Amino acid sequence: MKIKVLFIVWISFSCLMMHSGCVSSVNDSLNRKLKGVEKTIPLPYHDTLAAKVRTLEQKRLPISAGTYDDLIESELLQRGMPIELKYLPYALSGFRPTYRKGDRCGYWALPSLVAMHYGLNIEPHRDERLSVEASTRAALDYLQDLHQQYGDWWMGILAFANSPNSMSQAMVRAKNTPQLWDYYEQHLLPDTEVIPDFISCVYLGNRNKLNFNLKDNELPDTDEHKEETVAQASATSNRDGEASASANPDSNTHLIKKGDNLTKIAAKYHVSINELMEWNHLENDKIIEGRTLIIKK
Repeated sequence: MKIKVLFIVWISFSCLMMHSGCVSSVNDSLNRKLKGVEKTIPLPYHDTLAAKVRTLEQKRLPISAGTYDDLIESELLQRGMPIELKYLPYALSGFRPTYRKGDRCGYWALPSLVAMHYGLNIEPHRDERLSVEASTRAALDYLQDLHQQYGDWWMGILAFANSPNSMSQAMVRAKNTPQLWDYYEQHLLPDTEVIPDFISCVYLGNRNKLNFNLKDNELPDTDEHKEETVAQASATSNRDGEASASANPDSNTHLIKKGDNLTKIAAKYHVSINELMEWNHLENDKIIEGRTLIIKK
């Protein structure tokens, strides 16, 4: 009986050691790969990253991330900022231009006071944080100022995701000068998930392993399919939109023209951007010339 018990214990111990060895091997591999994609901003390894990477690798991300990639990358290059910052919106808003949580809003999850300080308009019928173009300029201005203040990109990212005041309080609570993962392990800030989320997204983005949720009604506005889209819009979208509006006496229509954006259209009809997006089932603020928007009275 004792021999049988000892045998079971030995088998269990052997399996446990094999499992630990496999996990250690996977972690070592991820650590090496992180070093391989690291550029300006350090990507220090932590055990929590393996699960984060697996989850993100299987996740379908909004197509808006791919749509605005060139815009954000161009802005970063012009400013001489780290190109990997283009992945920061994933950690802040999940790449959703219509993101709202508490006082934070938009692709860059900007707080209202910060947005207004950097020149964005926030009114009942107009919130420029919902414009990726406008919010990107404001967000990068803010990030540049935070980097200048702290002299470190990670400190700037943490202050951006939380606030400079939260950073000051964290420094007081920390017993020693905290390393990056100390903020996460010791819960020194309200939002520390920005650390593994950002690192995971940078890692997979550099390995071309981010999956985007490409839907028929949210294709990126590329030159390759633009002519086809406009032609289809002229033949079908106008007709369908007008039919829908005529069937509903409480609605008007607006034909999207070159230079139009949701901010201008919302101001013209005295409605909010959120209302326009809801009425027209838009998942981001991209609109295409030639299509028709429904405007409810």
